[in-house]
This record gives sequence, C-alpha cells and structure tokens, in this order.
Amino acid sequence: MRTSLVLFVVAFATLSSCSGPRLSGDTTVAETLIDMSDALVALREETALLQAQVDSLREQMARQDTVVRRLASMAGVSVPGP
Repeated sequence: MRTSLVLFVVAFATLSSCSGPRLSGDTTVAETLIDMSDALVALREETALLQAQVDSLREQMARQDTVVRRLASMAGVSVPGP
C-alpha cells in the first residue's frame, strides 16, 4: 500500500509539473510565429505588386517597340531585331 501511495504521489507530481503551460516561452514563440506569418504575407503582397508592375512595363515596352518599328518602316530605315 505504501509503495502504491508513493508511486501515485510521484506520478501526480510529475504530471502536474509537466502539464502546466509555460506562458512566457509559449507566448513568445507564438507571437514570433504570428509576426513571421504577417511579414511573409506582406512580402507576398509586395512581390505580387512588383510582378504586376513588371508585366505592365513589358507591355508598354512592347507597344513602344511596335511604334518604333512602324515609324522606321514608314521612313525606310531598317531596325535591328531584339
């Protein structure tokens, strides 16, 4: 009976000490993960914006290239390819 009581006390002490939340460490890690997630979302949004700008600039460059080629063709001047 004494052995089972000692075993129960040791098991209870072990479980109670292990099951309690570590607020300071867990909250710090959680906050860091949330901050990293927010930064990643912001980075993705910025990357999407930059890609849209690059696509728009490519479109404008293609239009200008077409205009230059047409003007050169009308003037009889040969324009080298890209």
